[in-house]
Amino acid sequence: MLFLLFIQTYTFFLFHWLTLLQIFIKTTERTSLFWCFIQEVVLYLSYRNIKITILKKSIMKSTNILFPSLVLGIAGGFVFSGCVEQKQSPTAEIDTLKKDTTVYLQAGKETPSCKIGISYAYLKPASDKDSVSLLIDSEIQKEAFGQQYAALAPEEFVATLTNDFIQNYHTDVKELFEADMHNGMKAEDVPAWYNYEYQISTTLEAGRDSNVWNYTAINFQYTGGAHPNTYAKYLNFDAKTGKKLTADEVFAKDGEPKIRSLILQKLIEEVNKKMETDTITSVEGLQSVGILLDTDIYIPENFLLGKDGVTFYYNRYEIAPYSAGDFSLTVPYDEISAYLK
Repeated sequence: MLFLLFIQTYTFFLFHWLTLLQIFIKTTERTSLFWCFIQEVVLYLSYRNIKITILKKSIMKSTNILFPSLVLGIAGGFVFSGCVEQKQSPTAEIDTLKKDTTVYLQAGKETPSCKIGISYAYLKPASDKDSVSLLIDSEIQKEAFGQQYAALAPEEFVATLTNDFIQNYHTDVKELFEADMHNGMKAEDVPAWYNYEYQISTTLEAGRDSNVWNYTAINFQYTGGAHPNTYAKYLNFDAKTGKKLTADEVFAKDGEPKIRSLILQKLIEEVNKKMETDTITSVEGLQSVGILLDTDIYIPENFLLGKDGVTFYYNRYEIAPYSAGDFSLTVPYDEISAYLK
């Protein structure tokens, strides 16, 4: 019985040590695991001392022999559980930075002015070693706002973007405004186009199978034209590597004709809905209301691999005039999954 008991306990410790070694190889939290290993060694040496005592007092009853082994087994389980908990790494979190400001061309005057509003969603790294979140944030800033912002930290990016909007406003209108004022223009006669507005809204959320990050950036600008302009940018990122996913990497080449057909059908449904009719059934019908006059239907650069389907987005002017608005068309996965890579 003593022999079997010692074999079982040795096996218990050997299993613990092999498991710790496997985790040690895979994880970056090696300092914590090193101390856990030391705890295991101390526990093992304690067991050795008990074993020697048991051999010297072999006349002890089996229940007295079993008790310390059970205590060691339970203690070892707690120590090992603690090691597993220590190796777990935190995950990145979605955070948002907000900036609202108004600048004026005349001190003490509320007009003309430039209103700026920024709501910037980004991934807050789980640790200093979280390079994936940093890569995604950099790609977002580069793809949605410009190469010049790629290397900036989120807080610095928001501050720089705000200052750039202010600089653009001053460059566009300040000299003209001062000239008009010098020539006798009254405050009540200031044209509306001297008032600018910039609004940035963004969304970051988990997409398909939680293996993809979906990013949407909506850029609204009024810079003195006949009407404001709104431009959207959709981005997808591999949650494990941080790589931006392109259409060529997502959609099968031989499936593109079928994907275009699915998009066209959703476009027809959307136009009928917008116009409160059901009479549009073909490309010719779309063209009769000004849509697809200058282009065939195509897979747009803007798409999202969402939780329930793929959403394709066309900004104003891309497939229709400004008056027709933008188009957001979602094809469920049960219709399109066969044409995805």
